[in-house]
Amino acid sequence: MEAEDKELIKNLIPFNKMSESDLDSVLKQSTVSDLTKGKMIFKRAQEDRKAHWLLSGAIDLLDENFEAKHRKAGEEVSRSPIDNNSPHRLTAVTTEDTKVLSCDRSTISILLGGSGDTVEEAEEEGIDWMSALLSSPLFEFIPPANIQTLFSKFEEVEYQKGEVVITQGEKGDYFYVIQAGRVKVERTAGEKKTVLAEFKPGDNFGQDALVSEAPRNATVTMTSNGTLMRLSEPDFRGLLMRPVIEAISMEETREMIERGEPKTYIIDVRSPREVEEDKIPGSLNVPLLLLRKNLGKLREDAIYVMACDGGKRARLGAYQLNEEGYTAYVLNQEATE
Repeated sequence: MEAEDKELIKNLIPFNKMSESDLDSVLKQSTVSDLTKGKMIFKRAQEDRKAHWLLSGAIDLLDENFEAKHRKAGEEVSRSPIDNNSPHRLTAVTTEDTKVLSCDRSTISILLGGSGDTVEEAEEEGIDWMSALLSSPLFEFIPPANIQTLFSKFEEVEYQKGEVVITQGEKGDYFYVIQAGRVKVERTAGEKKTVLAEFKPGDNFGQDALVSEAPRNATVTMTSNGTLMRLSEPDFRGLLMRPVIEAISMEETREMIERGEPKTYIIDVRSPREVEEDKIPGSLNVPLLLLRKNLGKLREDAIYVMACDGGKRARLGAYQLNEEGYTAYVLNQEATE
């Protein structure tokens, strides 16, 4: 292996956390492949005992619809393994002359402690939080020129185990991405406290209150020491939320429903009691609090127009759907028909 290749590898995750001797041991059992343009590295649905990293050149990652995400060596997103799943969820094809590092996952696990750790677990200490955030379907809506500005606005903050990051009932002020550490999300109702979720490096939270302008609906507490990247409410709204949420009129919605292809649905996210008093013709009622729980019942090839009374809950519903890869708009009922 060439010396210049080794220097590149030292910047990759999780090799950047290895001692020199462990790195040498891994590289003795790894391969660096020189691939010309148009070569397949792996294909979707393929089982793979190896993990792969981009050393030089560029690739396209193709999903089941042959839609491509471009990756270039040297980018932050390329420090992590390429589609680190087995079986693979994407097909990787070179778009120019490219070098790829390949290594058996078990070899890395052994050298990281011999305790059965996986490549994914090893990444937690040095997770590329930007890469994790960029993998969200939301970034399909954001103009490329906005992305660099967006990341420059994030602020790094250190937290200690047991420290409260967000308090239920308070006004939303920041959106968070976990760079290192873990958190738990708890909601209090009366005397009862319920753990809703636990988040790890690469996960994000805090957006619901910023989108809906409602008080925080849960408390988030550090369960370990960690580092969070946070984005202020004004920057979140201007750079991340506005490009993602688009309003359309009832007239436009009816035209889309009549065309029928793709299928279009109006989802009213108000409570059943509110809907009973003022039902929107042809709408389906899925209360906002139950929306995430019912995502699996939605069609991925359909369009959803979210509705409520004042628009705030509908905005959050549209944001949640777009965040999960669906196509959603907000119904502007005040628009002239």
